[in-house]
Amino acid sequence: MHIKNIFCFLLVVVWHNQYAQNDLLLDAQKLCNEKNYEQAIPMLEKVILHPETKGDPASWHIRSYAYLQSYKQFGPANTSKIFMLDTAMTSAIKSISLDSTNSFGENNNAFIKNGAATYYKIGSILLRDSLNTGKSEIYYQKYKKYTAIINPTFNLKQKDIEYYNTMGSIFADLYMRNNFDQKHGDIAKMALLKVLELDPKNISANINLGILYYNQGATLMRMMDYDVDLAQLDVIQENAKKLFKQSLPFMIKVYELDPKAEKALESLQGIYSALLDEEKANEFKQKKEALNKK
Repeated sequence: MHIKNIFCFLLVVVWHNQYAQNDLLLDAQKLCNEKNYEQAIPMLEKVILHPETKGDPASWHIRSYAYLQSYKQFGPANTSKIFMLDTAMTSAIKSISLDSTNSFGENNNAFIKNGAATYYKIGSILLRDSLNTGKSEIYYQKYKKYTAIINPTFNLKQKDIEYYNTMGSIFADLYMRNNFDQKHGDIAKMALLKVLELDPKNISANINLGILYYNQGATLMRMMDYDVDLAQLDVIQENAKKLFKQSLPFMIKVYELDPKAEKALESLQGIYSALLDEEKANEFKQKKEALNKK
């Protein structure tokens, strides 16, 4: 967003429509031009309630700008001031709805595009904090909402694939690094399965799900090294077998899509070995060795 150009645009608009504005709006505009956004905001709150200016698209347009720039002064990823970003977005939309001549269209769209990008950035940052996954998705949905308003043909499906693949990868890694914590594993599964709903041939999601189920099965098998009674041993073995079988179709899909994917060959060898199918395990062992010789 070219801030200098927007300032110039706002100045021209206010000058052109001075006769329709009261002194409060002019004062608020002046403060915005001086980058005193926090001082302008209380005036703009009165402006949008004033009979002379509440139906003027310029009032809501300038309010959007003031809140957006004020929020950015606190840092683009400051969630404690997120109400400012929310207010900026709703104000821009209100301005659009009142702007019958589309006098502010280009800048209102720029405000919304800027805000949408900020929501996406916040969502991405929070995605890396395992305690804030829910909040991350909230901001990601806001990104989608406002992006669709200014660009209805934008490929949000591809963005969903990117977002949930990232979530799945992050939480699959957290699952491994946090002693196979089940909560992290469940979040990873949920995210990766969403990706496969949108793109069944997505290699990244397939391989990460396959590895996740395999590691869960391997974790159960390691429990057999401890002192457990025979009844419990049978349960552990059966549950581990189910997880290896759940891993299998995802790894087969990766192999079908990319027969040279070494990770898939290695994983399929391990899965079939865990399922006591040594013939198939040896088959993929040979495929992996042949690939490494090339």
